[in-house]
Amino acid sequence: MAENRAGNKKYDPSRRLIYGGVLIFTVAACISLTAVPAIRARLLDRINVLKTACCGEVQTDILPLGENDIPYPEEFLRPRSSDAGSRPYVEYIQKHLPVVKPGVPLKVKPPALSEADDSGKSAESDEDDDSPRFMQGESERDAYEKTLAANEKLAAMARGGNPDFSLKTWGASRREGDIYWVRVIFHNASGAEVEYIWRTDISSGKSAPLNFNARSL
Repeated sequence: MAENRAGNKKYDPSRRLIYGGVLIFTVAACISLTAVPAIRARLLDRINVLKTACCGEVQTDILPLGENDIPYPEEFLRPRSSDAGSRPYVEYIQKHLPVVKPGVPLKVKPPALSEADDSGKSAESDEDDDSPRFMQGESERDAYEKTLAANEKLAAMARGGNPDFSLKTWGASRREGDIYWVRVIFHNASGAEVEYIWRTDISSGKSAPLNFNARSL
């Protein structure tokens, strides 16, 4: 094999040494440029000097502040807001917005209402309050008795037929027409109150449970 290479004129051992030297130099140069910042900066400076010598010096345009006399386009201007005094909500926020100070707990007090506003709100709350008011009257007793007549278990509990429950009180509230809500409250064996509510139509005598305890009977 060695004889064949020696006899071949195209094979030149010096060429192999040259290629190997170029490869080693290239690898060493890349490593030095990557690892040593000073060499990399010096190379960049040499490149900039050579670029300036070939292409000329590159100048940067500088415009000092305040020297631009061209007016800003009106279509891009933001319209100014109207006076804050003409907007009631802005005045209200400025008046009632609490001032927050570092290290001081925030205390917010609701704005005081005038007597007229207070009376108006109480009247509205009375009108909107649709909660039942249980009472004991002649019509309420009629609804209570018809509720007992429609529910044998409830009637037995009210008469003391269940030793674990004792009757505390009863009441009825008229809802609409002949419809009443009847509430019966018992004491259980532990002394806690147990409430039963029924919806009773005194004209037809039909009764339907409204709460969980009534439906469980």
